[in-house]
Order: sequence, then structure tokens, then C-alpha cells
Amino acid sequence: MNVYIKALIPTIFVFLIGIMIGIWIENYRLRETRKALSEFEIIWNDAQLLNKYLEKMGNESCDLAFQQNLIFNDKIYKKGLEIEKMLKANLFTPEIIQEWTRYVLLQIQFWFNSIELRQRCNLDYHTAVHLYNIKISPIEKAENDVQSAVMLELKYKCGAKMMLIPLTADVDLIVVDSVLKKYNITKLPAIIIDEKYVFQGLTSLEQLEKIVKC
Repeated sequence: MNVYIKALIPTIFVFLIGIMIGIWIENYRLRETRKALSEFEIIWNDAQLLNKYLEKMGNESCDLAFQQNLIFNDKIYKKGLEIEKMLKANLFTPEIIQEWTRYVLLQIQFWFNSIELRQRCNLDYHTAVHLYNIKISPIEKAENDVQSAVMLELKYKCGAKMMLIPLTADVDLIVVDSVLKKYNITKLPAIIIDEKYVFQGLTSLEQLEKIVKC
């Protein structure tokens, strides 16, 4: 009996250590998520103020408004990469899903800002909205990865001549559903160019370059 007890004690000890490490990791993730949510709250409020600022600026400030919109996009893009790493690790916690939803809203705000600036300031650039799902099968994910690579290559070629707006469609947002219905999108990934041209399914760089002239 003593032999069994002696063998059991290390097993229990290792088990308890494992539980403690698991709790520590979860608490760490929760702290990081709350920190990220707080940062997103600041970026979101900044976006709302930027939108109001752009509305009130005269045409003489178009260049400044254009640069500020690009800076805003760079901030949310970097934040989106952080959240995407969590999602790729299958950390679909309510907090992370909430954070990702905020990210989608910020990208939509950037899209609307870009449309407003182009119309008001008569600027010459394209908008390219890349719609895709994030909770998908491995085959669909591979297709999404190919489309993402195509869009990044197009963005690299065009630079500031094209505004790339990646949007996940499988989020519970009325505005995203409205976009899908407006453009009659039934197959993803999908690309919307300049609010006029719609491509559904995997689209090649050659097809897009017929519309996007950079």
C-alpha cells in the first residue's frame, strides 16, 4: 500500500502543477485580452473623432486628411494582426470574438472614410474590400490564404493608390449583412472594387488588374 501511495503523491503533485499552470495561462490571456480591448476602445473613439474631423475639414486640408486616414488604417491593421494570431490558435473566446468584431467595425469606418475623402477631395485611388469567412474548413482556409496573398500583392504594387479593406463576413453585424445583400454576394471570398465591381470566389491578380490600374 505504501508503494502505491508513494507513486500516487508525485502524480497528484504533477496534476496540480498542471492545473496551476493552466489557470495562470488563462489569466494571462484574459489580462492581455482586456488590455487589447482597452486599446481598441481608444482606437475606436479616435476613429469616431477622425470621422467628424474629416467631415468638418475644408478641401484645402485634403492632403492632411488623406495622410491621417492612412495612419488610422496602419494602426488598425497592426492590431488586427495581433488578434488574427489568437484566432489562428483557435482561441475563439467571447472576449477575442468581441475584439475581432471591433476590428471589423474599424475597417468599415476606414472604408467609409476613404469613400468620403475620394468624393469630397476628388482623389485618385481605388478601394478594394476583401470579404471572407474566418470559421471555415481547411480547404476553404487554403482558398482564403491564396486570395489574401493576391490582395497583398496588388496592394504592394499599388501602394497608396489602393485602399485594402479586409472584412470577415461571419460576424454578427448588420452593416456587414447589408453589404453582402447590397452587392448580392453569395460566395466567398469576394472582392468589391470601387463600390462598383464585384468578384465572387477565388479571383486572380490578372482579373483584378483589369479594373485596378495603378
